[in-house]
Amino acid sequence: MRPGLALASSLALLAAPLSSQIVFETPAVVDAGQFPVKLLVGDINEDGFTDLITEHFVFGGPPTVTFGTGPGQFGSTQTFTTLTVNDRPSRLVDLNADGHLDLLAFMGQSRISSCSVLLGHGDGSFDAPVGINGAFEGPVDTGVGDFDGDGALDVAIYNGAFGFWPGSVLAVFGNGDGSFGEPVSITPSGFPFGATGVLRVGDTNGDGFDDVVLTISGGGMPTILSHGDGTFAEAPCTLGCGTTLDKDFELVDMNGDGRDDLVSCSRIQLANTAGTFAIVGFVMGTASAPRTVDVADLDGDGELDVIVGRNVTGSELDPGATVGDVIVYRGRGDGTTDLPGLVVSHVPQPRDVAIADIDLDGRPDAVLAELQTAPSTARVLYNRTYGPGSPFLDVGGALGGSNGFPIQLASGTLVTGQPFAFKLQSGPPSGAAWHIVGLSALNAPFKGGTLVPAINLMNGPFPLSASGSLTLGGNWPSGGSGLTLWVQYWMPNGGGPAGFVASSGVRAQIP
Repeated sequence: MRPGLALASSLALLAAPLSSQIVFETPAVVDAGQFPVKLLVGDINEDGFTDLITEHFVFGGPPTVTFGTGPGQFGSTQTFTTLTVNDRPSRLVDLNADGHLDLLAFMGQSRISSCSVLLGHGDGSFDAPVGINGAFEGPVDTGVGDFDGDGALDVAIYNGAFGFWPGSVLAVFGNGDGSFGEPVSITPSGFPFGATGVLRVGDTNGDGFDDVVLTISGGGMPTILSHGDGTFAEAPCTLGCGTTLDKDFELVDMNGDGRDDLVSCSRIQLANTAGTFAIVGFVMGTASAPRTVDVADLDGDGELDVIVGRNVTGSELDPGATVGDVIVYRGRGDGTTDLPGLVVSHVPQPRDVAIADIDLDGRPDAVLAELQTAPSTARVLYNRTYGPGSPFLDVGGALGGSNGFPIQLASGTLVTGQPFAFKLQSGPPSGAAWHIVGLSALNAPFKGGTLVPAINLMNGPFPLSASGSLTLGGNWPSGGSGLTLWVQYWMPNGGGPAGFVASSGVRAQIP
């Protein structure tokens, strides 16, 4: 590998170094049962640790609960005692203001064929389900907000076609004690028979009241505006009504104007004063590949970032992508993100993503439902983004292969005599790696990827473990104060586009 890498030193320098990136560890396996398709996260037994409620594809059995047992730790998976096969958990939220998380769930055909409330006790157990969907059947999604201004949470329900029911959208008003009144139809005009899609609640026109937005199979994305008194009106399209073909979206304020914008798997569409969304938005990727999306401040800079799970081979973002990966887009605070998105991990067939601080280190982590034939379970991506004051900065540039995207995690202070480490994860199993160190950034194209450091020092080759891991570390030597180093792992025969894979580059500032 040495001669090939040496050739790269003659390549022309590119533009300025890549901006800071968000860093996750290689996905950790959490045994949350087989064939998961949806995850709910929250501390349902109130021991201070995040728990998982998992919905499974029919082959995976009834919903399960996996209790957190410590920072970043989970116990064994248990069957959810008050749910059975074909029941589907939808939302975890405190509906009766008693401080305990309650559950909204859809009951299977053998029981109450409606949306139901299961009140939580704060010890991990729940009451039996109580239906709130009236005579309607076939719920596909829910959202929660205060639609009548009484301080109690209400529920919006998206009903698809079921039997002779054509489908509908309902508002069900809460009494504040976990009970609810009769449902009221807020079905938009032109609602097609058998419509299905996604429903979200947010303030889209900035008037302080919770509104309802839903996608409709075959096109359309109506906004149902709440007047804050229990009445609703469909938003006019005078300022433009967009649509999305994505399978998932969230409503959050991405540009700080007080209106909740629509963030889907492929684009950001800003809300206008009418509460609708422009057809043209900030495009992040294609709508055909991504599957699930969530939004959080992942790097602690005060701006919301977008995390997307996709499950097809290749896209315009990364033609060499293997089936299933996770992409992060760093938010800029103005409704746009850094491009291209950073592929942070390999997760086969991600079906759902949820955000929570699993290891209690103050950084949001990502939990994904991984649906594949075997094994099939949940994966946790622990957030290792370098915080303020760290001597390290991840600058991207990873090149993926058959074992996903190699990840370089640096640790230490770079103070003389103090411990340090450059850890590699997801390299070629039982392969070899070179650690490239430069006194400047090269950022040159090489073997289908980006050679981040100028080649001033090549360490290796080092043998990798059966999982493709390696740690280079020790106590930091004396000298070099004020120098900036650029480091990156390169590995041959890892299934990359030209027979090589690489980790992201890290900038290391010696104090």
